[in-house]
Amino acid sequence: MSNPSDMEVSRQFELKMYIDSTSAMYENALLQNGEIYDTASRFTREFADISAQAILADSRIIKILRYLVTPSISQMKFGQLFEFQSIGKFEDARVLPDSNKYRELERIAPKIADFVGERLDRRRFLWLSSKDHDFPISREYAKNWTCSLVADQNAQTNYRNWRKDQQEHAVTSHLIQLGYTKTKFNGVINRATDLRIGEFSREIKVRGRTIQKADMAFRSRRSKKLILIEAKAVGVELDATKRIKECSDKAGDWRASAELEEPTVVAVIAGFFSQGNLENLSSSGVSIVWEHHLEGLDAF
Repeated sequence: MSNPSDMEVSRQFELKMYIDSTSAMYENALLQNGEIYDTASRFTREFADISAQAILADSRIIKILRYLVTPSISQMKFGQLFEFQSIGKFEDARVLPDSNKYRELERIAPKIADFVGERLDRRRFLWLSSKDHDFPISREYAKNWTCSLVADQNAQTNYRNWRKDQQEHAVTSHLIQLGYTKTKFNGVINRATDLRIGEFSREIKVRGRTIQKADMAFRSRRSKKLILIEAKAVGVELDATKRIKECSDKAGDWRASAELEEPTVVAVIAGFFSQGNLENLSSSGVSIVWEHHLEGLDAF
């Protein structure tokens, strides 16, 4: 289960998945952001007039505006500038008039317009500085430059979220193949019997010394024990140590609860783990199953 060949297979598996998936996500994000960029360009007269009216006309252009400044600013940081936790609620979907969000946006739109106008990366928009650069190729270059910045960030973020879902979906599919069914229980697991034998759940909170979320949980048809699964896909070896610590800490927390009746904790892992990482997991009492060998779950 932890031999060198498994480690190498898992590393190659993770690397190929990352390259293939992020490439597709990048291309998709490039198309999506290109459309928003065109909208932003139209409402701002090709970025010569970044105004509150333009932002109110289609709040989604805030996403492009964040990348017009240098350096670009994340959703959360940009939101904090205007006393919001994140600006996402305005840029993820167009805010419609006569809504509470629209009234909030009316208050901050002038501030956003002023902020972006003062910090616009004018090296990118050559036609704003000189008519000598007022050519279609200048506009195409600026669009590609901006949308590439946005798409790269989107692809990285989307991959992290997608990879976690994909790994959990793979485990779910395997459990279903083994005859397990999804539970209707949706509270906090306080005792082993909260899940019925032969049932599983994704993303569920479990009470040990504290309450912590398990990526998956199921009641074994064989041992009748509660099995708690942590899914860990690691693309950078330096991150593995942190993931191992998280898993080991949760395992210790859950096993401290008499009500959970000594649950079995399993780490389903993929990617860049070292032999030392695996030994640390094992010494914490955590069982290891490789994602590319999910039949390892059958033993439980």
